[in-house]
Amino acid sequence: MITNKRDQILIATRDLIFEQGLQSISMAQIAQRAEVGMGTIYNYFASKEELVFHLYDAIKAAMSAYVLEGYDESQPVMARFLHLLTSVAVYGMQHPREFRLIEQLASVPFVQEMADPNAYALTAMMNQLFTEAQSQHLLKDLPPAVITLLISGALNALVEAHATQQVKLTDTLIEQTVAACWDAIKR
Repeated sequence: MITNKRDQILIATRDLIFEQGLQSISMAQIAQRAEVGMGTIYNYFASKEELVFHLYDAIKAAMSAYVLEGYDESQPVMARFLHLLTSVAVYGMQHPREFRLIEQLASVPFVQEMADPNAYALTAMMNQLFTEAQSQHLLKDLPPAVITLLISGALNALVEAHATQQVKLTDTLIEQTVAACWDAIKR
């Protein structure tokens, strides 16, 4: 349920970017879709870039909260990795537009400039987990950024294949894929 005009604007922006692509949409289209005046958009966001960044930021924060729910730092490293990766895949299945937009928007130069990757709880937790796993000699001797690319590439492709009905994700298939991701990065 949309709770305020700011949320209406963010949801309209999300849907338009998903449907038409970032470069193809205008603030006027966003205002029309959100059923607000142009002035209302500018009361919340100074520019299209700021609006898109706030959309990205809101999705990243929501995804972090979802993925970290039930995360238990007392579990062994492997169990924590499997929990996080499984939760990312399930989030992608349940929120396909948001999941796909995160990947798309993360490569937009102005979003990269504005974003602080360390501001997101999930990123911080993953970095902490990488450090701990490497100190225990559980992971291949690769930089955390490379390990992240290996894992995220596989999960993003899997969720995309599910969203486009190339693959039907089940709990078992997610479990097997996450285990394969772990196998790809462990020593």
